[in-house]
Amino acid sequence: MSSQYSQLCPVLYGPDALNELGAKAKELGGSRAILVYDKGIGSTGIIEKIEKMLTDEGIFVLKFDGVLADAPKDMVNSVGQLAQDNNIDMIVGIGGGSSLDTAKAVAILVENPLPIDQYYAQFGKPFKQSFPLILIPTASGTGSEVTAISVIHDEDTDAKEFVLRPGNLAILDPKVTLSLPPHVTAATGMDAMSHAVEALTSKGASPKSDLLALHAIKLIAENLAVACEDGSNLEARSNLSLASNFAGMAFSDASVHWGHAAAHEMGIKFHMPHGDACALTLPEVVKSSAELAPEVTKKIAEALQVEVPAGASAVEVGEMAAKAIRDLMKKVGIKSLKDRGITREEAIACAKGAVEKNWFVIMALMPVDIPFVEGQMAAMYDNY
Repeated sequence: MSSQYSQLCPVLYGPDALNELGAKAKELGGSRAILVYDKGIGSTGIIEKIEKMLTDEGIFVLKFDGVLADAPKDMVNSVGQLAQDNNIDMIVGIGGGSSLDTAKAVAILVENPLPIDQYYAQFGKPFKQSFPLILIPTASGTGSEVTAISVIHDEDTDAKEFVLRPGNLAILDPKVTLSLPPHVTAATGMDAMSHAVEALTSKGASPKSDLLALHAIKLIAENLAVACEDGSNLEARSNLSLASNFAGMAFSDASVHWGHAAAHEMGIKFHMPHGDACALTLPEVVKSSAELAPEVTKKIAEALQVEVPAGASAVEVGEMAAKAIRDLMKKVGIKSLKDRGITREEAIACAKGAVEKNWFVIMALMPVDIPFVEGQMAAMYDNY
């Protein structure tokens, strides 16, 4: 079976890479930019720096600071209308996953008719994408800067939908992540790990995605707790930025599967951070795939710094890897479903929406139906 390798978006990486934004934006063309971010990012001072770099190059700047968690459809449409009304021809997304997802969707709407739901990937409707889109992550989690996927919460169906619009340039500067608080560092780091683990245990895995995903797991295992304890540690932050980026490339090629489907539904039902939800699925994702992918499971365990004894069965190795993930989760403060006040019955009830609203469950190595996910949700609840 053949595999297709891809790199959707060029990446400019390194401490102080952000300082090259003005020159790179000028190279890409466009004279009227909209900055898309949330109010939290707006309070850090980075927006003023970005605005100056662009205006110094003669680029007009319009700012939108109202990004909401999970990129609601109605918000996306309103920003798209704002961009059209102001003749915008360049989009710059700054922040975490919701801001980058919003920027990707706005990049569609700035040069195509509204509303955004007509461009959901499930419909396959073509659209123009000629205006430059620059993506600047301020956290190390989603890898959204190097994927085509924009996740949108459709309030009408209460489901997470997708549009596909890759960036034209990603700027990955670990210095902009130095101010992230420990709980955000933990959640985003576990999100990146979930991308890597699910890419490795997906039907779409390839030698390229495996290489990137395994290195991402190793970097997260070695650096996440360090960055949570000392947010100013630039080496740890740099390694987490790379891990997030590599994991994003890996799952962009290979896809995620049932773990992310369950996390999406938990996010909708319980309004919990996406990275926390992904973290809670991870031990069971590894265990559920262990017998179907024993060699991959062993590599995951080793990337997690587990010493796998000779002769250990696939089930045993899966449990060792799951324990290592749980230990890391506890170390960085990821709370259990119980500690969040969620009942076992409420957790299990997420299975139906997880399966019915997320087509990519078909990428798991095993058949995924509602009873299967109910069992996994029960195990998530009982084992952590």
